[in-house]
Amino acid sequence: MNPSPPIRAAVIGLGRAGWNIHVRTMQQREDFHVVAVADPDKDRQRQAEEEAGAQPFDDLSSLLKGCDAELIVVATASVDHANHSIAALEAGRHVLTEKPMATAFADADRMLAAAERTGKILTVHQSRRWAEDFTFIQQMLNDERLGDVFFIRSGGYGFRRRNDWQTLQKYGGGLLNNNDVHAVDQCVILMESPIVDVFGDLQQILQPGDTEDHVKVVMRGENGRVIDLELTSACAASLPSWTLMGTRGSLTVTGSGKAVLRYVKGELQPLEVIDTPLATGRKYGVTGGEEIEFEEVELEAKAQPGRAFYDQLYDAIRNGTPPPVDPATSRETIRVLSEARKGTQFSQ
Repeated sequence: MNPSPPIRAAVIGLGRAGWNIHVRTMQQREDFHVVAVADPDKDRQRQAEEEAGAQPFDDLSSLLKGCDAELIVVATASVDHANHSIAALEAGRHVLTEKPMATAFADADRMLAAAERTGKILTVHQSRRWAEDFTFIQQMLNDERLGDVFFIRSGGYGFRRRNDWQTLQKYGGGLLNNNDVHAVDQCVILMESPIVDVFGDLQQILQPGDTEDHVKVVMRGENGRVIDLELTSACAASLPSWTLMGTRGSLTVTGSGKAVLRYVKGELQPLEVIDTPLATGRKYGVTGGEEIEFEEVELEAKAQPGRAFYDQLYDAIRNGTPPPVDPATSRETIRVLSEARKGTQFSQ
């Protein structure tokens, strides 16, 4: 039986993600072959031709007409992801688009409709689903030492500035579309329930331009779980990257990947309410006193994330298995981003 041929791929947009992530990744694999690239910058075109052997084009339109790539990787500015993905799908190509899949919720719906109409694969590079710390958190949700997890805080903190295109709305920039889309995507998965309420606070603190650099998003699920997400470029303090609160204990994870799990030793005994407005001995708490014993353990916030993104993408295209990221789940992420923007100066 002859092995399946490599997937012929083209990358549009040769910036940090297009070149450093996608072209470089496929160059190291035998099951993908970068046959073409598109970018308006001639120097980037020449580099791709010399180092990757890819046929260069100026834009997506000329690439779709001039090459036979079966997979198009969309790594252009965020604001163009939806239209470029739809154009590639309608040209009969499978599409892997960088995050965010769209900058407007209606555009995410248009993308899913195009994929359904054309019968082609659409997937999104939500690569943080494969992060070791996130996989660890997913596993800890089911750890009986925590009990039922009712609250999660996710945080990304730093004090830094930038002045590139990600500071401008006209390109789809901003913290919410850039790093925060990964964090919101993780929270959508960790909710384990439809999200029914979203609150967002977006502020511009340190950066130039007209986009946010400080984000707070609070989500509540149909199951009652609340997730509090903070991502900011204006915090100089060292704060936990994850906090999980459960009915039996809590877990914190530092930015260095160290986790501390503190949980109740043994079982909590049933406690009955004393139905009187007079506090015994004018003291509050448990009448007769209560001592809760705790265990505390340190853990490595790492877990095996499973098969790599491009392994799953190859199987999806060649063998008809599910794509690495179901675009419907990314659509929900875009919906949450849209809800978080409402009532802020960055509303769309």
